[in-house]
Amino acid sequence: MKLSEWAKKQGINYKTAWKWYKEGKLPVPAYQTPTGTILVKVGEEKEGGKTAIYARVSSADQKADLDRQVARLLEFAT
Repeated sequence: MKLSEWAKKQGINYKTAWKWYKEGKLPVPAYQTPTGTILVKVGEEKEGGKTAIYARVSSADQKADLDRQVARLLEFAT
């Protein structure tokens, strides 16, 4: 897939994706053809990302609400 198509699907500007490619920061494997086109290998995204879960309540008497929030977020994250 062309870099421009990949950028559009990711919701980022093409110039940003091009800059990431030049800096070696593109989160997917990509290479440049002899004609200059940059191709992204679709389906080979890096795995093993981490997700942070944040939950809070405004007072100690809402601790049960906090526990429910955490359980719901953990269920959604898996």
